[in-house]
Amino acid sequence: MRKKLILLNFITIFLLIAVLTGLGNVFYRRSMEQDRLLYMTELQRQLSNSFAIKIQSVERSMELLAGNESVKHWLHPGSDYDMQDEKFVRDLFLYYESLYPEYLNMVLVAADGKKYLSNDSYRMVNDSFAEEPWFYETMQRDSGFFYEFYNAARNLQSWKTYDNQSYISIAKAIESDTERIGVLLMDVSLQDLKALYRDLEPDSNNFFFLMDDKGNVLLSPSNRIVYRIKPEWFGQDSEGIISASILGNLYHLVYHQFENKRFTIVGVYDVARQNSALFSIFKANILVAVFVFVLALLLSAYFMDRFTKPLRRLAELMKLASKGNLDVCFAEPCDNEVQDLGNAFNTMTVKIKSLLRLVYKEQKQKREAEMQVMQEQIKPHFLYNTLDMIAWMARKHGAGEIIHVIERMSSFFRTSLSKGKELISLREELSMVSSYLDIQSMRYQNLFVYRIDCDEDTGSALIPRMCLQPLVENCLYHGIKESDNEQSVLQITASKIPGGIRIIVEDNGKGIDDELMERLNESLRSNNWEDWTGGFGVKNIGRRLWHTFAKGSGLQYKKTAEGFTQAQLDILYKEVE
Repeated sequence: MRKKLILLNFITIFLLIAVLTGLGNVFYRRSMEQDRLLYMTELQRQLSNSFAIKIQSVERSMELLAGNESVKHWLHPGSDYDMQDEKFVRDLFLYYESLYPEYLNMVLVAADGKKYLSNDSYRMVNDSFAEEPWFYETMQRDSGFFYEFYNAARNLQSWKTYDNQSYISIAKAIESDTERIGVLLMDVSLQDLKALYRDLEPDSNNFFFLMDDKGNVLLSPSNRIVYRIKPEWFGQDSEGIISASILGNLYHLVYHQFENKRFTIVGVYDVARQNSALFSIFKANILVAVFVFVLALLLSAYFMDRFTKPLRRLAELMKLASKGNLDVCFAEPCDNEVQDLGNAFNTMTVKIKSLLRLVYKEQKQKREAEMQVMQEQIKPHFLYNTLDMIAWMARKHGAGEIIHVIERMSSFFRTSLSKGKELISLREELSMVSSYLDIQSMRYQNLFVYRIDCDEDTGSALIPRMCLQPLVENCLYHGIKESDNEQSVLQITASKIPGGIRIIVEDNGKGIDDELMERLNESLRSNNWEDWTGGFGVKNIGRRLWHTFAKGSGLQYKKTAEGFTQAQLDILYKEVE
């Protein structure tokens, strides 16, 4: 009887321990797998976003380069060879290379595949690029970009040293109107992204890798598993989980496709290794439960809480990170395996914040560069001439005239800058032009007189800033100064017309050549600047009127019955039927 009771108690304790330990381990295993897969899925989304930001930044740079007028002019098949355009394009490439060190190589090739420019590489054989895959496929694509990761042999040799798996090549066709006039190729370093992918998951049995739509492995730690994973395993869904047997081991593959399925990031999860760790915990629970049943229950609850609590905490942090809070940090005390997950999560947030700061810095640098380009368009020769005149007057006359000149000059620049406003009132523009003409009258004494005739109700009309001064300057330098007329007059007239205002700037000096006037008017009417032969100021006025105001607005040149030149600006605020 005693033996039977002992045996019954033994069986009862064994069954209780087996049921409790078994249920506990099943619950733990499921919780571990779900949290692990949730973590890997969210981590993959964040990694894909980081990669997409990198690619989008490069695409924006290529869009800016492809839209540059000097680049298009150099590529255009009908344009003459121009050393200035070539120097500008080379300087532009070097400028972008200085801003973005990851831009290793930039190559610009004309549509015939023969004419090319580069900041770093040279053609090894004097053959056309037209038959090379990267050039041919880019020219044949409907739109967008052509990507090439494992760069095939091409007729380009770089002066720099980098292996063929350390960068991505991106090519874009450049268009002028409806015609493709060339291809821009850019090699972009992947070293930063490689370091990011390598450092996120230090465990070689559980890792991430990046694959393109052709099945090429782009970023991955070195191991014997990744190259045995086939791209056709991943279905039509943008993300999911599949199981696969590789080299006799079972793996969970968590995948996420992005960028229109051009790229796939895959997390590889070793099921056998995880089961081995779970089985060790199960054996430890059994050994403890054999001696002390109550202690076994407490230890089981303790271990369950010990392992699941950090994972729940990690899942909460990942949810916060997915909502944009990247300042969270995993600091729960736990075992090595869960600690590895926490360390990888902390590394991910740090890397993502670093990438975001880098993108912000790049955007700031682009804005500063664009502002610098705009500021450099202001020609300083007028300021220098005025200062020279002030110095001459200071030596010859008293201080009164100098004060007057300085005041008119200050008025001119105050209005011309206008705190960065694009549109100012006609009254302000005419005040600035008046200041300019007063200064020029003192510089060229008895050379000309000017008159300004403006209706009262047109003074408040908004016009583009600095749209009259270039026309007045042209009248002075190309009309009045080149004529023998001893009574030169410069006239500015502003009046209302249906839907807007009309401003006429004219002089009685040397008239414009008829052929030149027709070419200028043709470009101004069609907003086509490919064959523009005029100055930058007139071109700038024509483009601003074309894009800012209603249809019918623009600048055109005319001649009076006496043969004098007229510049007529029509500014329409609404279309007139």
